[in-house]
Amino acid sequence: MDTVTSDMFRRAMSHFATGVAVVTARGAEGDCGATISALSSVSLDPLTLLVCLHRKSATCRAIEESGTFGLSILNKAQQDMAMHFAGKSDGKSFDEYCVQSESGHFFVRDALVQIGVSVVETLRGGTHEIFLAQPVSIGFHPDQGRQPLLYFRGAFDLAA
Repeated sequence: MDTVTSDMFRRAMSHFATGVAVVTARGAEGDCGATISALSSVSLDPLTLLVCLHRKSATCRAIEESGTFGLSILNKAQQDMAMHFAGKSDGKSFDEYCVQSESGHFFVRDALVQIGVSVVETLRGGTHEIFLAQPVSIGFHPDQGRQPLLYFRGAFDLAA
């Protein structure tokens, strides 16, 4: 076997198909959002999920400041939404793409699932912060026949 490099590791992990979600939060810098694929359910007792964000991102800072965030699981027709939130925070329009819930969480319009969460614990993992969070609200899109947006080998997989 070859010595493992970051490029090899990235390529290997790209073979693990994941769903695509957008994390949104409000911090001192304003409304922030980021497209993620690092999302996992951790426990049913207590209810816990995990998301990872780059430590230097505005969205990460907003979550650290507020202790809460919205999580929107995207459907396969929302590739443009995923790309919109994949870049830097500057110029990301929330009014056009997001709705605010009564609890104050922001969610991407028409997402398959919208989960409002509160951070329980933050861990450090290399260049990223790992947020362990408790769901406090969950909403489902009325059309449950919609398919999820998937990410595989560095591209969106629209065949699902």
